[in-house]
Amino acid sequence: MAMNKIDRINREIEKTREKITEYQNKLKGLEAQKTEAENLQIVQLVRSMRLSPAELTSMLKSGAIPGMAPAPVYHGADNEEMEETENEE
Repeated sequence: MAMNKIDRINREIEKTREKITEYQNKLKGLEAQKTEAENLQIVQLVRSMRLSPAELTSMLKSGAIPGMAPAPVYHGADNEEMEETENEE
């Protein structure tokens, strides 16, 4: 009787391991699809800007997007000061 119970538990362990492997593979596939979709979206955005390769390179080096103001720069020290202020309250 104890042997049957152990066999049953071992079968259940094996089924669970198989499902874990199956879900890990599914997750990898979904992550690859997401990355591909993000890359396609980026390519479409860049193409819609109709920049020459030289203009695109210049834009990427400067970190600016034509027609948009640059994003504000945040420094790590500023964030730490804000966290300290929040903790004091």
